[in-house]
Amino acid sequence: MKLMMVAGEVSGDVHGEGLIRSLRENHADADLFGIGGKKMIREGFRPYFMLDTLQAHGLVELAGHLPRLYKTLWRMRAALEEESPDALVLIDYPGFNLKLAAYASEKGIPVIFFNSPQIWAWRKGRLDTIKRVVDKMIVLFPFEEKIYQQAGVDVSWVGHPLLDEISQDSDSTSFRENCGLRSDLPLLAIAPGSRPSEVKEHLPIMLEALPEIEKKIGEFQCIIPLAESLDFDELRSKSESSSVHLTVVRGQFMESVMACDAAIIASGTASLQTGLALKPFVIVYRVSPLTFMIARLLAETKYIGMVNVLANKEIVPELLQSEFTARSITDHVVRLLQDHDYRETMIGELKNIGQNLGEPGAYKRAAKCIEDFIT
Repeated sequence: MKLMMVAGEVSGDVHGEGLIRSLRENHADADLFGIGGKKMIREGFRPYFMLDTLQAHGLVELAGHLPRLYKTLWRMRAALEEESPDALVLIDYPGFNLKLAAYASEKGIPVIFFNSPQIWAWRKGRLDTIKRVVDKMIVLFPFEEKIYQQAGVDVSWVGHPLLDEISQDSDSTSFRENCGLRSDLPLLAIAPGSRPSEVKEHLPIMLEALPEIEKKIGEFQCIIPLAESLDFDELRSKSESSSVHLTVVRGQFMESVMACDAAIIASGTASLQTGLALKPFVIVYRVSPLTFMIARLLAETKYIGMVNVLANKEIVPELLQSEFTARSITDHVVRLLQDHDYRETMIGELKNIGQNLGEPGAYKRAAKCIEDFIT
């Protein structure tokens, strides 16, 4: 088995790792190459580029990265011809990946797409492109399967891989001890995003809120699990100026969330992870005003947090753009930590979300879909 795989986000690296591990159960010597991250490489992935090459934050901000992105695209198009893989496996990141898919389709290379673009949220016109250039779609949400079935796309719903990560029996006490965190103080988790541009935009506001939260609730502690793609030392030094007890760890996102009492989460995969962990939290996000305006014009859904999209109502508060301030964060975090009824209501709503996402084992089922499709 020989597959080109392309992951353009940190979350895609996680998915790629899971897919590779499952594929190797029956194909130990499979040649898997393309664009990925450190997690994929640890599973024996052969990188042409690291996923950092593709990362950009926001529609307007993307413009400055276009020359680099197109240079990468041209190189990967050449690699398709040089390597002649059995299939091209794409993981989310549709702006880049659908362009590469179009080229693969022209060359007769089967295209498999794992984790559908959010066509139900915005840019529904992409469905026509997907019908033309994607041979097999593997989706994580049940409603996505129905959309593609109605459009005549070969699709399989495999459930959500995050269900494999969630363990309500995790040893949060030991994790706190190992991180030097006290068991008798509230713990707030902060996830500013996985891209450097997101962290630059979000983290200063989050840190600004911490002393104000402490004034209202008394002593507490905070943990920041940083994505492996970020500069750990740089961000740890920025965090050391905080007057609040703040611990920065590399990776260990789920461990941090499972150990926390509440969280502030930048919109993205992390918000769904936090929701499935049944932790009360608030969603934040900020991009340039022009990017936000364009996104709102194109959006087909009222919400950006997946837990809210799935519920079709606001379970978790969303603080976006000008609403994302140190004061608003303070008010929400205080309520998340101190209002028992509010916490329990949110947790109850989050339980309902998890029950509708299938069963554990999504990567194994996805690997079986890939195997069946190319044999």
